[in-house]
Amino acid sequence: MFHKISLRSTLLSFILVSCCLSGSFAQQRFSAGPRIGLNMSNYWGNADNMSFKPGFTAGAFLMYSSLNHFGISADVLYSQRGTKFNDGRYKFTQHVNYLEIPVVARYFLTLSGNFRPNVFIGPSLGIKLNAKRTDGEVLAGPATQVNIDNTGDFHSLDLGATGGFQLNWGVGPRQRFLLDARYNLGLSNVQALPNLWGANNNIHNSVITVTLGYGFGVGREHPSRFRR
Repeated sequence: MFHKISLRSTLLSFILVSCCLSGSFAQQRFSAGPRIGLNMSNYWGNADNMSFKPGFTAGAFLMYSSLNHFGISADVLYSQRGTKFNDGRYKFTQHVNYLEIPVVARYFLTLSGNFRPNVFIGPSLGIKLNAKRTDGEVLAGPATQVNIDNTGDFHSLDLGATGGFQLNWGVGPRQRFLLDARYNLGLSNVQALPNLWGANNNIHNSVITVTLGYGFGVGREHPSRFRR
């Protein structure tokens, strides 16, 4: 008897939630989609005479959100980094392009609904793809070739920590629009060989990134146990 009453109550609750709230409490655990945005990159450490340069970033993400405040996500991104350098002797733009793989833990500020802002933090691995100097000028230093491929001047891997916040809106059935702002702090020295700025042995990536993303639900939806 108790089992029948419990089952009847559960079914009634489910029907009321579905009808009255039109599915707004259903929650998609997995989502995936594209992400595109802008980097503002520089170096920190022994980084005199360097300034931020803009760059492009794009790729895809996979996100898991549990039926409470917590979630996790992983991205695979093409990420243009580097810096602008001018010490009065040489002037150039240093480009270093990476395949960036951040994996972050997320804390959602709401438990369900169409608007789910969240904050996140986690490690990020950068795999160097290539590097080159462009827009170079010899201002007062010894004559040398400035605009060259210098991929070998940088280490192949870069370990960093990333953190930021995301605004996350439901815009259609199993679809969400994402606005993401993050900062990546490089933890490992990126320079392997001397560059025109000298034999700096303590320069680390410093990257501010803003991206737009569009997420599509993957798998079945789960009814949320919580009200907004």
